[in-house]
Amino acid sequence: MSSTTTNEPIATDADATPEETDIAQRAALVQALKRHTAADTNTGGASFLAPYAPTVRARRLRALDAARVTPDDVVYDLGSGTGEVLIDAAKMGVKKCVGLEIDDSLIARARDNALDAGVAERCEFHSCDITKMTPDALALGPPGVPAPTVVFCWLTSGGLTRVSSKLRRAWEMGTFRIVTCVDSLDACVDYLADGAFAEPRDDGWEVSREHSDYGVFVVPEQGVSVSEWSHRPATVRAS
Repeated sequence: MSSTTTNEPIATDADATPEETDIAQRAALVQALKRHTAADTNTGGASFLAPYAPTVRARRLRALDAARVTPDDVVYDLGSGTGEVLIDAAKMGVKKCVGLEIDDSLIARARDNALDAGVAERCEFHSCDITKMTPDALALGPPGVPAPTVVFCWLTSGGLTRVSSKLRRAWEMGTFRIVTCVDSLDACVDYLADGAFAEPRDDGWEVSREHSDYGVFVVPEQGVSVSEWSHRPATVRAS
């Protein structure tokens, strides 16, 4: 999740328990949301739907594992922040990692971090407001960049709700699986827009909950059932 510069992430070891990971991640998100003014909240723009809350390391590695990433994948991160997820993916041998981020200061930090990690040749970061992207732009990727095969979409529950229909159209046009964090696409709600009794909107998502103990959810690519997905081996494993 990203959008507004914040303090450094809360440290969480790669072998942290699901409970420890969840506590640390939710604390980071609460900190990020508290920095938004009432005006930010009411507009419901990208900075509120995807506030910069750095993903703790245990969840990043679990999510990459859940996504079944391989060296042939092209991994996109919608709201890439300072690039940690993509840098981890690049270190695992993924051939191309693409970050889409609205905050130019975070893009600069992400590029520096990729350079420091020795994976700058496989990582690129683009200035982008994901709330204004068209479905075909997401399905095809920026000009000159390969289309995604994995899309990380780690937004607030309200953010997921607001991009769900657009994301669904892109998913139907493309060939990629989707990874969400904390909230799943089939159960997210937008309390800000729909009130305290908001209910999930049915956009037809089928979601794998294989890694739900870490708050990680996966939508397989179109044409692959959740059952088929659960039997797909991973050729690259997070360690």
